[in-house]
Amino acid sequence: MASSSRLSPPKVPMELHVKNREKLLKSLRQHLTETSRPLYGFVLLQGGEEKTRYCTDHIELFRQESYFAYLFGVKEPGFYGAIDIATGKSILFVPRLPADYAVWLGEIKPLSCFQQQYMVSMVHYTDEIVGVLHELSNVLEKPLLFLLHGLNTDSNNFSKPAEFEGIEKFEKDLTTLHPILTECRVLKSDMELALIQFANDISSEAHVEVMRKSRVGMEEYQLESIFLHHTYMYGGCRHCSYTCVCATGRK
Repeated sequence: MASSSRLSPPKVPMELHVKNREKLLKSLRQHLTETSRPLYGFVLLQGGEEKTRYCTDHIELFRQESYFAYLFGVKEPGFYGAIDIATGKSILFVPRLPADYAVWLGEIKPLSCFQQQYMVSMVHYTDEIVGVLHELSNVLEKPLLFLLHGLNTDSNNFSKPAEFEGIEKFEKDLTTLHPILTECRVLKSDMELALIQFANDISSEAHVEVMRKSRVGMEEYQLESIFLHHTYMYGGCRHCSYTCVCATGRK
């Protein structure tokens, strides 16, 4: 088999995230049926937020929230994502950017661009969450939101449930989603396994490269530079595990 470094880095197919959403929807519907609950409501997840280094204007390298990455594959910060349990429709909510954003950071993409890129049913702005979900729920006065909240037994930290202005206009379920979505992430598809394998191959090659080029007296930062150069240059991975994170939500 050819060395991974001789191959082009694989793109993470959006079909992977479509299948992840279908997998969650199937598991969640099965659970609701078995517990004699109606098949309505919305799964709602909040993506990661951009952060600055303490009080400075330096923006730290953004890493997407893992569960959100697993379901939607979104690379940008400030998004929300929802799945309508009754219809299976997927909705992305995009931050509404000010006009001067384009001066410093480039073109402000239209909503249709995100819909096509991330293969979701519809896209709206984040300040429209309340109106859109109420409209989709039809006659329900307070639509039900399945929010992500549960303990990570490795870090002993809890997943943060989505928060937004107007959330008091919804009923909230904080117990159902986390164990079901976590179980979905544990069992990998063939596409996920292929991407994880690629990232592991590149990481292994980079470690070998460090050992091959290391010399007595070299500093740790110099060895780290060799490692990062190999993963950037040949693997297209900003972190040695970044492909895994994008594809599967796992860190």
